[in-house]
Amino acid sequence: MVSVQQMTKERWVNVTIADVARRANVGAGTVSRVLNGSKNVSRETREKVEACIRELGYMPNLVARGLAANRTGMISAIIPAIGYTQHAEVMQGLGDVLHENGIQIMIGHCGYSPEREEQIVANFLERRPDAFYLTGGWHTPQTRQLLQASGLPVVEGANLFDDPIDSVVGYDNFEAGRQIAHLLYSRGHRRMAIVTSSRDPNDRIADRLRGYLAAVRELEIDMDELVFSCENSFLGGAEAVDRATGLSNPVDLLLCSTDVMAVGAVFQCHRRGLSVPGQLAICGFDDLPIARSLTPALTTVSVDRVEMGRRAGQLLLQRIAGETAPHKRIDVGFVICERESTYAPVGGTEVGEPFTPMNGEFHRTEAGDRQTVRMLEEPRD
Repeated sequence: MVSVQQMTKERWVNVTIADVARRANVGAGTVSRVLNGSKNVSRETREKVEACIRELGYMPNLVARGLAANRTGMISAIIPAIGYTQHAEVMQGLGDVLHENGIQIMIGHCGYSPEREEQIVANFLERRPDAFYLTGGWHTPQTRQLLQASGLPVVEGANLFDDPIDSVVGYDNFEAGRQIAHLLYSRGHRRMAIVTSSRDPNDRIADRLRGYLAAVRELEIDMDELVFSCENSFLGGAEAVDRATGLSNPVDLLLCSTDVMAVGAVFQCHRRGLSVPGQLAICGFDDLPIARSLTPALTTVSVDRVEMGRRAGQLLLQRIAGETAPHKRIDVGFVICERESTYAPVGGTEVGEPFTPMNGEFHRTEAGDRQTVRMLEEPRD
């Protein structure tokens, strides 16, 4: 006995545009125009053709159409992890722009492994996508070679650097780390410990660390090599607190490279009865949804990642259409959100007092943050 599913599958395989044209009593070209969304078809004819398509169960062969047009209507996006909010937000913005233009996304996650990313790129290239979105700028030489040889548009996101494969849309992680260290120093914090990730290294984390250390040198802070390399997790943040408080000369501030580690550090202080920021101030990076809801609310760096995804999508659409993009390096900027977890110790400037950033602007907000500093460079070719 043949199942309904089998019958439906057979209909989809066997029904052609010619069958739809005969049923609708129109030419095959008219059916093609309806399928392509052409405006050169009357409403009455379009509705009749669409009704016949539904009745016959016709499904267009997108593979064949893509081969004929040298387009598949698919873009490949590779992200480090599925479960992190910041990557989901970028995909939301990217998907919104592409969906509005009839293009879908194939998503692969590489687990922060450049070698796995290389495998995914090779596999996706076999499926002939129209373009690629990659996260960050650290790739294997083979990945760069594959993408450059393909001639496809490529946007790398989430950081800014001078040697993209094609184009880059992101923000300056180095400058964000540097600026927030300067800001918190101006508030009176002198014994800082930097908390970076020992697992899943990537160029964003590395550039934030470089920014923190650049500020330390500029401010002539005696760090005594106070750089803690911990797991990027709540447990890693807890470990940083234990290491910081176990020193003979304890620190007064943890500069965490991610909000995940910073939140873990706050939780550990609560468990141990340590006052935040009274005994230990804590700063994060990413402005995850929990950052504002935490007690105390977390000082952090915020980036509009949905907008970053949109900008990447717009740039890819331009390149797919054969247009020359006006800029190949787009900075979406960042915002320092100063909140209760880093209130100034005695002797520092008061939270909310103007802070003059290098190459930035000072703003006050009404959202509970005491101040923000926005860094944004002009788009570059």
